[in-house]
Amino acid sequence: MAPLRPCLEHGCPALVRDGWCDAHRKPTAKGWNNDETRIRGRELQRLRQELFQREPLCRVCKNVGRITVATIRDHITPLAEGGTDDSLNIQPLCQACSDAKTQQESLRGRTTGGYGYV
Repeated sequence: MAPLRPCLEHGCPALVRDGWCDAHRKPTAKGWNNDETRIRGRELQRLRQELFQREPLCRVCKNVGRITVATIRDHITPLAEGGTDDSLNIQPLCQACSDAKTQQESLRGRTTGGYGYV
């Protein structure tokens, strides 16, 4: 069992096993704060394989004329910002494009309280 740690809400003293306490948990698509609803394990690996078979190149690189093999199954709109696991919200990315997108999302999250909501 995971050790208790502080809630992810800045300054909250509540101790939780993971994520936010009940007072700060925000409802989001597919229950971002509820681990049971995340796609994991074999199902995730199957979905990744299907995506890379359909679209083996990084979509962002391809759009600017580069040819780079995709290695990341990315949510276009992050789950934490209300995105879903629907195939229309999934794109293949290379590691560099994924890292750049994650950095932008992180900066956006810091300016909106961490949830992508204004």
